[in-house]
Amino acid sequence: MVSNLIFLEQIALSIAVGALIGVEREHTKHQIITGVRTIALISLLGTLSVMISDLSGNLTYVPYLCLLAVIGYTFLLYYFRAKKFEALGLTTVLTLPLAFILGVLIGFNLYMEAISGAILTTIILLSRDYSHMFVKKLTDEEIADAMLFATICFIIYPIAFVLSPANPISIHGTFSINLQSFLLVVIVVSLISFISFLLMRFWGPKAFPITGFLGGLINSVATVSSLASKSKERPSPLYVTGLAMASSAMLLRNLFLVMLLSPQIFGLILIPVVVMVLVFIFQIFISSQSKVHKTELIFKQPFSVVSGLRFGIELFAVMLLVYVISQFSPRSIGIAAFIGGLASSASVAASIPSNQASLGLSNIACAYLIMIGCFASLLAKIFTLITGASKEFSGRGVPLIVTSMLAGALALIILVH
Repeated sequence: MVSNLIFLEQIALSIAVGALIGVEREHTKHQIITGVRTIALISLLGTLSVMISDLSGNLTYVPYLCLLAVIGYTFLLYYFRAKKFEALGLTTVLTLPLAFILGVLIGFNLYMEAISGAILTTIILLSRDYSHMFVKKLTDEEIADAMLFATICFIIYPIAFVLSPANPISIHGTFSINLQSFLLVVIVVSLISFISFLLMRFWGPKAFPITGFLGGLINSVATVSSLASKSKERPSPLYVTGLAMASSAMLLRNLFLVMLLSPQIFGLILIPVVVMVLVFIFQIFISSQSKVHKTELIFKQPFSVVSGLRFGIELFAVMLLVYVISQFSPRSIGIAAFIGGLASSASVAASIPSNQASLGLSNIACAYLIMIGCFASLLAKIFTLITGASKEFSGRGVPLIVTSMLAGALALIILVH
């Protein structure tokens, strides 16, 4: 039995949850039969069915019976709708059982779950036009590769994560690796690259700064290389904006990886990284004030499942490199971090916190090594600009990167000392 207040709360909430979905259906005019009232009443039915089942132990079947009735109504609705209007869309009719289930959740006092489900359902329904546009922009090869990548990322990696031991595994002597942390980093970086690529294919040249940022999340050096080659064809201040966005994305991605692995080191590099990003943002603001020419970012690196596996190999190679150099010359670990940063700054950002215990490094030493890896990536961009970009682009881009590096180094030194 429920009190009068709880009864009124559940009734009001179930109607609101169903009405939220119904408003979207009526507003977008993607249906002509069900709407706010119908879907709200179905959600209310779900809540009332749970209340009735609580009245007696002999009435526990009521929610199941009502669900079957809603499914039957949905089937009839779909049949006559398809027959009369020759419309085969399932989206609207599938929302009816879903609305009922959300009402049932409310009846079981699962308010947050019901509200979250209603909001997510509405977002999915609203994304209809955008999702169709998005799919049309992808090639068959990209879709197939994305499915394979999703299989590895959401099935194989998680299974390997669960089966892997929680404690570090010694491979040779004192060199050890925590497989769970290793797989977690690979999954996170792979997801960032995967989502960034899809969003970049959706926006295309319509939002140059955004695509520059997304390209930086995937591979900042490759993005700057694309900008450099394009700058020789047609000069534009937007290339500096793309450089700033790609470099900022690289720094923020590395900061996020460190946050996952070591909150203590994250606290040390947070301000230096933010200072560097602010330098780039200031340049973006300046470029936005000038007259720009229409251009587009061509990121030729194809998205493939190899990208996630390659990062895993790079991460392991950097971890091994740091360990080997530390055995021969502990003072030369910075060289290993620099070399690793030239190949992949994300690998350095992930490997240093992961190997901190085995290397006997302090938090301050790790912070310096991670920043060295970031600086190496930025130096690689400087080399790319000098050798492959137009004089205008390199003349503006190189001082920008140098200024950002100096600001970050100064902030780190002041913070740790």
